[in-house]
Amino acid sequence: MSEALRRLRRHARGVTNVSKELTASAWQSTATYLGERLLPRPGTKDLPDLWFLTEGDPVKDWSPAARYRAFQYVPLLEELGFRCHVLPARPGKYWSVGPGFGRFSKRWPRLAGVWARFQYRRQRFNRRRDFARTRGRGVVFLQRDLLALSHDRTELELPLFNRRVVFDFDDAIYRSPSWCNAPGQDAIDRELREKIEHICALSSAVIVANEHLADFVRPHNRNVHVIPTTLDTEHFVPAVGRPRNARPVIGWAGTSGNLHYLRKLGPAFTRLAERHDFVLRVICNPVAAHDLPQVPPGVLDFVPWNAEDEVARIQGFDVGIMPLDDDEWTRGKAGFKLIQYMACGVPIVWSPCGANPEVAGPDGDCGFAAGDEHAWVRALDCLLGDAALRARCGEHGRERAVQRFDRRAQVTRIASILVEVATHA
Repeated sequence: MSEALRRLRRHARGVTNVSKELTASAWQSTATYLGERLLPRPGTKDLPDLWFLTEGDPVKDWSPAARYRAFQYVPLLEELGFRCHVLPARPGKYWSVGPGFGRFSKRWPRLAGVWARFQYRRQRFNRRRDFARTRGRGVVFLQRDLLALSHDRTELELPLFNRRVVFDFDDAIYRSPSWCNAPGQDAIDRELREKIEHICALSSAVIVANEHLADFVRPHNRNVHVIPTTLDTEHFVPAVGRPRNARPVIGWAGTSGNLHYLRKLGPAFTRLAERHDFVLRVICNPVAAHDLPQVPPGVLDFVPWNAEDEVARIQGFDVGIMPLDDDEWTRGKAGFKLIQYMACGVPIVWSPCGANPEVAGPDGDCGFAAGDEHAWVRALDCLLGDAALRARCGEHGRERAVQRFDRRAQVTRIASILVEVATHA
């Protein structure tokens, strides 16, 4: 494998010229690109096969973690000479969280329970088939755990087929989100923790998004690497010219589960509305009206997320925000919203917890930290009232995103880990 390492270094020097297939038509092209790679195909012989076991499907299920921690690296790794095979969850890992199943389970709870057991058995069956396909071949890239069941231990069977496993995760998936208070939540959290500890222990290497997650992993696996969640800064780019909104736009992009943090800023937005006529634009997967944050009338603009205009929507922000509580769950977050905003040249305001301070850089450079309601009002008031300051912070954020959080800046590190595991595991 020494020749493989030499080849890897030669390719790494030219990695900035890699294919731009993913940027041609945003993530729509990703579906086509990766859909063609669900079956093995011939390739070079000196670098290992890579088997991506992902929680999301590249065609049907746009899991953010799967997109940014796995799918986007496939063309870059193939450019380096790896043979990549994408094995998504079938059915999708989070099939049960959709509104359709929720309505079904309320109307016919017993029938829904039977259907759920059948779907989880399908998932396990298909994953065991995936394990068999990897038998003795290359390296398995395990993107998060496989089933959304705290007690499930399907991953423990993987080393029976292939012991070269690289486990990747970017959230505190060893516990439930802080706002969860279901019956038996403590028991669920214990099961989750044991599950992720076991996966870390069986893996040849673990990749995580920040140091807090690395601290969790080290007692169970010393071969842990911190690689931030990245994106393609040739796709996430600033708009041509600054946003010219009739009313300045404060923007938030994320999934419905994280609206919990945005709702808490309701009082700050109420105070801010006394000083500025602004729009709070929320880009999110569809949610019920009562799940949206409580903000002053006429301020909220809810926009359903879709892949085709994700970048354009962020480019239209005057300020991008990422509020969080400071707790065990949020300390595991990767600060990815901030990276998206900065890559698009948007100034930021963030809660100073988790990975946010490390991602955002010095306070006042790319934007401002805000630790309480008064700080949020002060930071947003300052940025909304000063277009030149917004422009300066946006430029600094763009520079930081390109230097630290472009996918090309991290792909060679990932490739080196994969070659090391293939060689020594």
